[in-house]
Amino acid sequence: MNKKLKCVFYLAFATTIFLTFKAWFLPGLITAGDLWPNFASMYPNRPISLYAWDYGNAAGLGGVVSPILWIYLNFGIASTVLGKLFNLSWSIVERVYFLYPIIILSLFSSFYLFKKLFNNSNFAILSSFIFTLNTYLLMVVGGGQVSIALSYVISPLVFYFFLKTFNFAKNDKLNLKNILFSSLIFSFQFQLDIRIAYVTLIAILIYWVLKIILNNSFTYFLRSFLFGIIVPGILTALIHFYWILPTFLTGKNPIQQMGDIYSSSDAVKFFSFAKFEDTMGLLHPNWPENIFGKVYFMRPEFLLLPILAYASLIFFPKIKDLRLKTYLLYFACLGIIGAFLAKGANAPFGNIYLWLFNYFPGMQMFRDPTKWYLLVALSYSMLIPFTIWKIYDFLKSHKALVKSKFFNPSSIFLILTFLYLLFLIRPALIGQLGGTFKVRKVPKDYVKLEKFLSQDIDYGRVLWIPATQRFSYFSSNHPAMPGYDYFKTTDPTSTARKLGVKNMEQILKESAVKYIIVPNDSEGEIFLDDRKYSEREYLKTVTTVKKTPFLKEIEGFGKIKVFKVPNPKDHFWLTGGGEVAYKFVSPVEYRVSLEDVKNGELLIFSENYNNNWVAMDLRYKNQPSTIKSQKHNLFNSFKVQRDGSYDFIIYYQPQKWVNIGIIVSLLSLASVLGLSIKIVK
Repeated sequence: MNKKLKCVFYLAFATTIFLTFKAWFLPGLITAGDLWPNFASMYPNRPISLYAWDYGNAAGLGGVVSPILWIYLNFGIASTVLGKLFNLSWSIVERVYFLYPIIILSLFSSFYLFKKLFNNSNFAILSSFIFTLNTYLLMVVGGGQVSIALSYVISPLVFYFFLKTFNFAKNDKLNLKNILFSSLIFSFQFQLDIRIAYVTLIAILIYWVLKIILNNSFTYFLRSFLFGIIVPGILTALIHFYWILPTFLTGKNPIQQMGDIYSSSDAVKFFSFAKFEDTMGLLHPNWPENIFGKVYFMRPEFLLLPILAYASLIFFPKIKDLRLKTYLLYFACLGIIGAFLAKGANAPFGNIYLWLFNYFPGMQMFRDPTKWYLLVALSYSMLIPFTIWKIYDFLKSHKALVKSKFFNPSSIFLILTFLYLLFLIRPALIGQLGGTFKVRKVPKDYVKLEKFLSQDIDYGRVLWIPATQRFSYFSSNHPAMPGYDYFKTTDPTSTARKLGVKNMEQILKESAVKYIIVPNDSEGEIFLDDRKYSEREYLKTVTTVKKTPFLKEIEGFGKIKVFKVPNPKDHFWLTGGGEVAYKFVSPVEYRVSLEDVKNGELLIFSENYNNNWVAMDLRYKNQPSTIKSQKHNLFNSFKVQRDGSYDFIIYYQPQKWVNIGIIVSLLSLASVLGLSIKIVK
């Protein structure tokens, strides 16, 4: 490829990137799907400190979160470091921490991998194009799944460092640098999203098996297993000890805790939206509208992608370099395996995926099989540029067949290839994509609501009917309770009707619910009829809530309807007489003082019952007593054992395992980083 043509392609590619992600380069808020904005007053809600319990989990009544602490850390760094410490607005934080790194790392990682594997930088730009501008990644980032996207975009780098760990000759010395680097970058990917890291690990294991077959050596097997699998695995586990240790010791399965909707075969069948032809064509089933559950017919233009990818095998017999042959064979197998898994329970042989989901370790994380599109994208981003490269060289070597100084078949071929790739993503180029590809603005009513709630210093939960909205406010003083989760309902009207159930007023009071809010569905995500916003559904919900006799409406928030529950209980309250005063220290610790209580009274802590909560009486320091939580309705309760006064520390005991894990993780990370820096120097 001559320099002029190369410059033209680089310029055209840069223009394509800008047109696709132009909203990210413009001022304004980016929010969609899982990427919810934060008001500045909400930054403390996502601290960099890690806790085994979250007061906002499990329908706003508190729950165990140690198995997903890696998610909390991802957003905690953004909120604490960039938001709270540097006092940046969320629109800047999300760009600096999430969005711009997605673009930069995706372009670089795929370019770097192709260049290193195939020793060609001229066509590596095509690898960046295919890996970054495919329908799967565009739908992931469009849906606000930024952690998944970040984990996706570094997968080529993870694969490359593990590949270097496995690529050694019989008499080569142990390369400690490769082992440490592969451990570090895999740990980083693991931190971003465990599921994508798992998919990348499968890709690595497939390559390892291929290398074992080709080497046909037991010595290679033992050495590669020890230093390519076991050692990086141990180092990764030690770096992630902060959540692995408490999860292991408390015996909580994060998947099963979420219920059958996450762990059943029926859930897999429901979420298997992609057909085999979709996955082979690297076509996301929701492209381009990205509406959940809305699946489109196969677009025949995408079938040229697998043809271009597997056409690379035509050149296989003429390649003399065994290393290059290995890569081609590997990526061809990877693409087929990825396409088969990404279709989930659909034909052909959908039962195989269901069997893997039920019995293969780790597969229960993939009720949504589209995560396996990563393997297809990784495969095609290597194979297609290779095919284009070889066809280009062939046309260039036979240009004498076309006797015209105005017609260069090799250049025309490249231009047509680029135009074809542009044609595939044309909805992105002409601004038809929604989600994070559009700039949003926070409605004024939600700004008023944030100010109102943030200035209310008294504790009280906020029940949202039927669900929280992306601009909703929450804090340790005002945890948000999604009505769908709290009442276990599925539509707005039935959720609102739950407020009229017998004894509901007393139940809400004991749950410390202070406000009930019907949101303004400004983004058209909650009150839906046939996947479209329905004003009728909104009005029906408002009317139903207004009929609840014990609620008093608070005016002044426009289409956001705010109602107050009279005389709700506090976060801590007594079943008898006496006085309670408490202080929030952290989600796992409270200081509670009791005065003039009677023996046998119950101190109610209105968060979901868990027998790991304890109350330690510090009034008598020489003989501190510990009271274990007992269940009172849904909540924790502590039975006082004498008349008088108490100074309690209410503490969630598994936090000690998180604290130990954090120390081990920090020491492990510091050791691996320090040793890596020393080796590089």
